[in-house]
Formats: sequence, C-alpha cells, structure tokens
Amino acid sequence: MEWSIGVYPTKTPGGLREYVSCLPHEHVFAHGLAPEAIIGVLLRKLKPGEAITPEVFARNRVFVDFMHEVIARRGPELPGLIAEARLQREGWVYIIDQRTRTPQGEVPPEDIVGCFQAKDGVVIPASYQRSPRHLILSADGFFQLGRELQACLLEELTNRA
Repeated sequence: MEWSIGVYPTKTPGGLREYVSCLPHEHVFAHGLAPEAIIGVLLRKLKPGEAITPEVFARNRVFVDFMHEVIARRGPELPGLIAEARLQREGWVYIIDQRTRTPQGEVPPEDIVGCFQAKDGVVIPASYQRSPRHLILSADGFFQLGRELQACLLEELTNRA
C-alpha cells in the first residue's frame, strides 16, 4: 500500500470537517477512516492550490499516540534499527523524521520522533521514549518515518478499518 497524504471532507454532526490521513483514497472510500487513521483536521477550507501548513492544521492526539505505540512495538524488529543498535553498541538510537534538513548534522527537536535504548548492540524492546517536541507537521511538511516504519504504520492503520 502506498503512503500518501490526503484530505477527506466528511459530514459530522457539527458540520463538514476536512480530515487528513495517510491512507490511500481507495482504501478510505472502501473502508472509511478509523480515528487512529486521522492525522489531523484542517482548521479552515484551503484556497485552490494552497498547501496544508501548521497554521491551518490541528493534529489528532489519537493518531499521534497510535503512531508512537506502533513505533514502540514494531521498531525493535526492524532491520534498520537493529543495524544501528549494533553499530552504536551502547546508548540511544534515535528515530529521526526523514523530512529533516540536517540528517547528518544537528537535528532540530521537532524532527526527533523518539528513541530506543541500545545495550551490547541490541535494541531494548520496552525502552522506547517518544519526543514531546516532535511535530507531525512542520514548515518542512508532514512527518516521514522512513520506509520500514511507514510500512508498519500503514499496515496497522489498514487493519483498523
């Protein structure tokens, strides 16, 4: 399944809401949107050609909590994280938002998703700590977890529908 950010106008008891999700249109139209699949909501209707920016977007805490739960549970089994822990041996292995402008340099706090502890080159499964400063949407766009974690998140979101 392909990762893509889409806007889904939805009638609610409070009126029309425009929800943002990373699930493909075909899946949403066939199965609907579980609360965990709603990244956030637009605060107002976008003008033609206008991009989604932090000023017009409110994140959905249910999605954010679910995303971190998936990272905490599935991260320790991912080859990329396992390889990084082997290289580092001891300390913390950080999950860096792939949208960051400085992946090899000083990464801004809003682009650090969280971290796992590494001990003797092994990821400690229950050690995940989420970063309270990570932004789902920043001036650089929506979060990008990287191929492995995004695939896990999409898989779990589609299973929720």
